[in-house]
Amino acid sequence: MGRWIPHKLSNFDLERRVDMSLHLLTLHPNFNWLDHLVTSDEKWVLNENHHRRAQWVDADKQPEDVVKQELHPKKILLSVWWSVHGVHYWELLPEGKTITADYYSSQLQKVKSKLKTSPLHGHRVHYLHDNAKPHTAKTTKSLLATFHWTVLAHPPYSPDLAPSDYHLFSDMHRTLKYFDSKQPEFWQKGIESLPTKWQTAVDKGGHYV
Repeated sequence: MGRWIPHKLSNFDLERRVDMSLHLLTLHPNFNWLDHLVTSDEKWVLNENHHRRAQWVDADKQPEDVVKQELHPKKILLSVWWSVHGVHYWELLPEGKTITADYYSSQLQKVKSKLKTSPLHGHRVHYLHDNAKPHTAKTTKSLLATFHWTVLAHPPYSPDLAPSDYHLFSDMHRTLKYFDSKQPEFWQKGIESLPTKWQTAVDKGGHYV
């Protein structure tokens, strides 16, 4: 049985994956810059909460009723920004909202503010996100230009080269407490494995890693 792949890659797609991987492999003389890389992505998660809160009441009083959880919890879109230092910012998309270029830009403003109090403050940020339309819109590119971040090339149809997809989300379960449960080595491994992923893409002629 053949393995599942995200997309049937054309020759042009394969060439782009090789070219962009080679570019990133040779971007700097060494890979110390990965310590200043921030990556982001989105994932649909289940909005669940099975925790039943204990209530302290007087002996002659009855506790408040607790609403039973829905049998089929709703899915909600999670956006997360992280680096070797862990998660810098995350949010759940408000109900009725969609991620447009304007909304994504407002998220980026919040991320930039958060980074001012992180270990990345004072360093040039290298930013890696995928090719979703809000990420590549003119307004988004214009905003990122004002941040003076280095925005990294990322080939289309390439979740195998996106740390959130191949590392963070692949191991993520339903609770957002997952972020707090991870040791520093987890976040480092997700980012520091990028050069190996890029090299493998080159060695395989652009085929999936």
